[in-house]
Amino acid sequence: MDLIRINDLTSRLGLSSRTLRYYEEIGLIESIRPPQEKYRYFDEKAVERLTQILVLRKMQIPIKDIVKIFNNPDTTALVDVFVEKMNEIDGEVTALSELKNIIYNFLQKMIDRGIRKISALPLLYEEMDRQLKLREEQKPTGFEKLSEISRRLARPLEPAVIYLSPMRVLSSCLKEAPGFSDVSGFWSFVQAHEIFINEPGGHSQFEFQSDAGDVRILRIDEGFVNDSPYVDYQFEGGLFAAVNVYLEEDLAECFQALISYFDDSQSYEVDYTHEGRLRQEAMLERLLSPDERRELFSLLIPVKKRLAPPEYFGKPEEMKAITLEELERSNPAVWTKTAELSKLTPINGPHYRLTEEGEAEYISWISTRVLSTNISVKIPFRVDIEFRVGEESGGWGHGRNEGSIRFHHGEDLNRVFGVNMENNPDERLSQEAVSFHQPVFGDYYNFPGRGRINPGEYNRLTWIVGLKHFAVILNGEVRYCGVNFPYMSADLTLQKAQPIIIGSNGSVKKYYRLIQISQLTQVHKNKIEEGALTMRKKQSNNSIPNIHKLITSEYGENYWFNGCARYLMEAAGEFKNEPDFGYWFFAGLTGDVLTQVYSYNEYMGESVTPCMFNSGDQEYFEKIFEKCGYSSSYITAKQLAANREMYLQTLIAYIDKGMPVMALTYGGPPWGVYVGYEEYGKTLLFMTGDQVEPERISIDCIIGASEGAYAAKGWLFLGEKTGNIDVKEAYGNMVFNIPYLFSVKTEACCFGPEAFYAWARGIEEGRMERVTPEEFEDGWSFHVSNICNMATNGSCADIVLARALELNPDMTFLEDIRKLYQRTAAIWNGSSGGNLEEGSDDLEALGGGFNVTLTNLQNTAQRAKIAARLREAGDCMAQVAEIIAQHMKSRN
Repeated sequence: MDLIRINDLTSRLGLSSRTLRYYEEIGLIESIRPPQEKYRYFDEKAVERLTQILVLRKMQIPIKDIVKIFNNPDTTALVDVFVEKMNEIDGEVTALSELKNIIYNFLQKMIDRGIRKISALPLLYEEMDRQLKLREEQKPTGFEKLSEISRRLARPLEPAVIYLSPMRVLSSCLKEAPGFSDVSGFWSFVQAHEIFINEPGGHSQFEFQSDAGDVRILRIDEGFVNDSPYVDYQFEGGLFAAVNVYLEEDLAECFQALISYFDDSQSYEVDYTHEGRLRQEAMLERLLSPDERRELFSLLIPVKKRLAPPEYFGKPEEMKAITLEELERSNPAVWTKTAELSKLTPINGPHYRLTEEGEAEYISWISTRVLSTNISVKIPFRVDIEFRVGEESGGWGHGRNEGSIRFHHGEDLNRVFGVNMENNPDERLSQEAVSFHQPVFGDYYNFPGRGRINPGEYNRLTWIVGLKHFAVILNGEVRYCGVNFPYMSADLTLQKAQPIIIGSNGSVKKYYRLIQISQLTQVHKNKIEEGALTMRKKQSNNSIPNIHKLITSEYGENYWFNGCARYLMEAAGEFKNEPDFGYWFFAGLTGDVLTQVYSYNEYMGESVTPCMFNSGDQEYFEKIFEKCGYSSSYITAKQLAANREMYLQTLIAYIDKGMPVMALTYGGPPWGVYVGYEEYGKTLLFMTGDQVEPERISIDCIIGASEGAYAAKGWLFLGEKTGNIDVKEAYGNMVFNIPYLFSVKTEACCFGPEAFYAWARGIEEGRMERVTPEEFEDGWSFHVSNICNMATNGSCADIVLARALELNPDMTFLEDIRKLYQRTAAIWNGSSGGNLEEGSDDLEALGGGFNVTLTNLQNTAQRAKIAARLREAGDCMAQVAEIIAQHMKSRN
């Protein structure tokens, strides 16, 4: 079997090794790694498969469809994919045809109106015509032609230029063999040593290909002690062009397209070394993909700033009517520093000393002998100089070649800003000019007669190198002010602060008594048109800010309605900590945790709330929230189906305000809350039970669905707050409402002591004898639900009763009631608390608790023992009702 090495295969097919690895990861091809080999190899079958994949990719068939094609042995999937692609192309052809007509009509109108300078439009028309003909041709197409078509139809690149900071990195290259990259061992080391890895897109991990093979680099702290077998080094960073690519795309073509993009760029060019290699190999950085089925990367190549010719920006204009006051106002300073005249730094050996009067005396002789102020600024800046030209060594400065007053921004002394420039020993030829090289671009400007100084006295000179104005002010007079200079439009983001350096020419002494440098305010241009990024349409997705579990079952929170109610109260700002306005508050308000329930035939629910609702009280939920000071609206399944869009938009509005919506469902979890939406409400985010993350449910499975786990039985919207409630009184009412709850008895269910007695009768009288094992299943609706109700209330009612007693210390009878509930817990399971007679068996010991079996409930002797225990629990609840009734009489 002939094998081809991965490096040879990438060269042969023009693919990157990263693309090959991706095809392996998704199961399109397989590689072979022979023993003792560090490279992967591919057999003839894999090469043939890759060739087929390349053809399909050139035809712009997505990877997901290619996977579908190869997963089907017949041609059905292939035909389906091709038909779908042809339909897509038809749509594009139609769109291009329409665009062609629009452009043609526009062109015709321009010609009809006599406008002739539109040479670009016919070219555009011809190019579009060629594209259409190309798509419509039905000639057999070779692989090269297919590649050409694919390139021409590919989406145009729109790269961004980003700056990567220098950083220390750990690479996958081995210290002992730097020419070999051990990627798998590298990641094993990183994971084993728990080296922190940033999220995708954090500019901290990259991959590239070099002579060492596939290389990975990972940012590490400067203090990282590298005792690993892998090389670390300083990544120099710099400017990079970045374009996003999906991994199934042809990386080689994307890379070449990115390189070619900068051939025509006026601002940036690819950064090569003198050897003709890229300054840094092209890199890939993993990004978070908006489509989780596809891997998204950023492809990066090094670039550097290219200085566009000044004419690319247009010509500057002179403003002749501007005043000094306007210039001052338009160019405010961030800071101003005065150079210490005694601490100027001579460069290249000029004459320099401080006079007794405190002036800086300076002779340059030649223009490269200068004085640095040691103050650095960025564009925009301002320089103020007070100077005089001395009489020594002959010459007054005006009309002479020795009198220029110059400065340089940075160490390039060929670029100058000067007054009294371009002078000559022959005064007839002297220009006494304002002369300067434009910042950034360096083109030279000269304005004769504008730079004349006053000889023999101090002159005050100001240069404003701003982003709006370039101005020269001499002795209070604006000698020149220009606007729209190309440098004012250039990208100055990465400029470095440069020192201001004082210069001149000739042997005449110059004296300086003030050199002041100011950094001007860089007013950032508003790049966004007002309202351009304002949402003009509804957002497509949103969720409430605080998503968490609905209930914590290990804390006894077994009644999910109360968890939903707590969710709503939390969003309304009422709930802060348990129990008030929390789970246990509602468990007491509903009576769920205070009352045993029993269903006679059809299962009605595990607690008071579902039993009341299923008994036909559609306003039950609204009454509960009314008791805690809020209005609410319960919307039935029928109402939801009749006005689906209206109620969906209401739900979206609630979510946008941070308010969840309660849901009651048919076939699955009985209670939950909608905490978000996606795709404009086509998908709702649903929390239920003790889930940590919401489920994503299609709205079609919620509204109008006759069956299914998430089909809506109803939604509850919390309304406005109607008033404050007295929490103390609310807990008192919970207690005094117990006798009423205990008295509830309908054809379908009963509560309180009667629930225990009816439960016992049903067991003892043989209700379970008619039940088959298949019907019984886990016993939930026949027995276990009642046990859960009994165990929960016996163990947890004390939370509500203790809070009621804390707020109402005069209700001392609650101590006795608390003991009776604890007694029911002991009847269920003696280890749960409460006292049970020595030698007595609890329900769990009798096999009638959560461990119940249908056999036990059908055994006459065993079920009699279980029924007896249930009656004892009923007697406890009867005593509770009697104690409360007595105190209600005394209170009245």
